[in-house]
Amino acid sequence: MSFLKQLLNPFVEFENEAKPEPAKLNPPVTAPAAPASPSAPSFLPPAAPAVPENAQHPLINGPAAPITIPDHVPTYSAGGTITGPLPEHEQYFERLIDEANARNPLFQGPDYKEFVDSKLDIDDIQDEAIKYQTAYNVLKSTGLTKEKLLSTGQEYLNLIGRDLNAFQSAHAQQYRKEVGHKEELLQQKAQELQTLTQRLTTLKAEINQISQEINLQKDKMNTTKNSFLLAGENKQKEIQTELGKIAQHF
Repeated sequence: MSFLKQLLNPFVEFENEAKPEPAKLNPPVTAPAAPASPSAPSFLPPAAPAVPENAQHPLINGPAAPITIPDHVPTYSAGGTITGPLPEHEQYFERLIDEANARNPLFQGPDYKEFVDSKLDIDDIQDEAIKYQTAYNVLKSTGLTKEKLLSTGQEYLNLIGRDLNAFQSAHAQQYRKEVGHKEELLQQKAQELQTLTQRLTTLKAEINQISQEINLQKDKMNTTKNSFLLAGENKQKEIQTELGKIAQHF
């Protein structure tokens, strides 16, 4: 049994207070992100035309980087978009929040993370409102306030937003380094191929033209040769006939 459940056992006392209206949180602070690939998730920050120089991110520039092959095979929809994040990336953000909670003075004491963890400890409570109120009432005795709950939740949003932007900037920089020059080379080779294809088409036409000219010239020359030889042979036969008659009559 968890510590929270021990506190709640054998009964839970709830405060009689009106159910608070959900607070309107500001969106996470996000810097413009780098261009994403066509198959990137649609919830990432929008693309930006420029990439910061020397962009860094632990998954790309860290000790274990570069990660080129995911530990798990992603699944894709019929449209070609990824249907869900890879487990190792989900675990990365869990660790990101855990480390911030443990090391960042901003998250000292009970805050949004402890509140969410407490809700998990009482997941057997079916009523969502009671579950939220129970987790809050227990942590309120340790110093948690509604203002701190909302403000630290917003800070975790900002933390993730900054990390998403850092990743996309570092990823775009890595893409430009490892893929960009190959794309330029591919474009150059494609242009060369197009030029060669055009030259090949021209050469084929020239070959066909020359072949026709050769055939015509050969036919003309062969006709002249055969006619000349035939004329000569006929003249020889004519002379031989005359010589035969001369020999006969004289």
